[in-house]
Amino acid sequence: MNESPSEAARAETGAALAVPRHLILFVGALVALGALSLDTYLPAMPVMAQSFGVSMVELNYTISIYLVGYGLGQFFGGAFSDQVGRKRIGLIGLTVFTAACIAISFAHTVEEVQWLRFFQAIGGGFSTVICMAIVRDVYPISELGRRMATVMLVMLASPVIAPWIGTLLLRFGWQSIFIFKATYASGLGLYYLTSVPETHQGEWRNLSIVTVLKQCGQVITRKVDGRRLPMLFAFAMALGASTFMTFLTNASFAYMTYFGVSKTWFPFYFGIGVIGMIATNTFSMRRLNSSNARRFFRIGLATQLVAVTVLVGVVLMGAPSIWLVVAPVMFVVGSLGLMGPAGSSQYMSHFSQLAGSASSMYTTLLFSLGALFGVISSTLIDGTLRPMAFTMLGT
Repeated sequence: MNESPSEAARAETGAALAVPRHLILFVGALVALGALSLDTYLPAMPVMAQSFGVSMVELNYTISIYLVGYGLGQFFGGAFSDQVGRKRIGLIGLTVFTAACIAISFAHTVEEVQWLRFFQAIGGGFSTVICMAIVRDVYPISELGRRMATVMLVMLASPVIAPWIGTLLLRFGWQSIFIFKATYASGLGLYYLTSVPETHQGEWRNLSIVTVLKQCGQVITRKVDGRRLPMLFAFAMALGASTFMTFLTNASFAYMTYFGVSKTWFPFYFGIGVIGMIATNTFSMRRLNSSNARRFFRIGLATQLVAVTVLVGVVLMGAPSIWLVVAPVMFVVGSLGLMGPAGSSQYMSHFSQLAGSASSMYTTLLFSLGALFGVISSTLIDGTLRPMAFTMLGT
């Protein structure tokens, strides 16, 4: 199915909207909400497990449950934003996310945390899925790659900073971490409400689950040169990102339990990988264009495959040093800075009016697969790093 003439014109010129000068910074900060939700409480997981009297496996499930809820929120949120407008969906999501964070801080059992994390994730999915669509609404195709890279660069500061924030807040109790998340989300909501215009108009009367399914069907069946090329990019990006999601699910166990890293130093080791992604993302921001996007994408995937293969070899040797794990992980994560912006620009360039639905399909794939592989690695946990490494190789 091809774009209509009006969609094609809009795809080339972008939407002429009076947007704030720092819109990209806001979009990056909004995307970062997802990373903050996952990374800020990683240093607190052993403390939370002890507080609730459960194993680390049950705390690991709070990450996988979050990824499932996040995927559902992204699936429906993006398509709903095509129908009723980006801003309505974003503000609803931020409100739900804030309320769930506050509720988690009062939780008494790990089961309560798991359920509340699910609802927190749905709110997070609603509020972040609109980000790629906002960029697609505002900027022309020729700028998409660089704009996506800029958004990711802003977003990538959060995985570096978030564990440090979690470590600092942990001295006031793990509950303070979720209060911080609630404060961050409510601040974004206030700025969105007062300073950012609607980039895609819609009406409440347009809201329809049936239409959501039709829109997603149009995304899935979209063909380019006789092939379902957009969905090919979506699946490849989702599997590449799932490699990192699998590591993320197991990071606390790998560094803090297996290698005995203290909660003070955990953010340092965790952040090294993200620094690699910041470097490659900066490179993409400066050099990426429509003519080299596919080459960047292939290089990123190949780099990740080599790095994971090395990681598996290190683990089979018994992982004698933490640095032998940190180094390949840095390349695994760093490869996303090449494949992410390149793949996103190639994928989103094929959609205009369906930008929200297209974003939904990609992010739903990403977080659903990430949750699946995270659960697999957690279920197979045997006190070694083998389940993590082999699951990453599987992705």
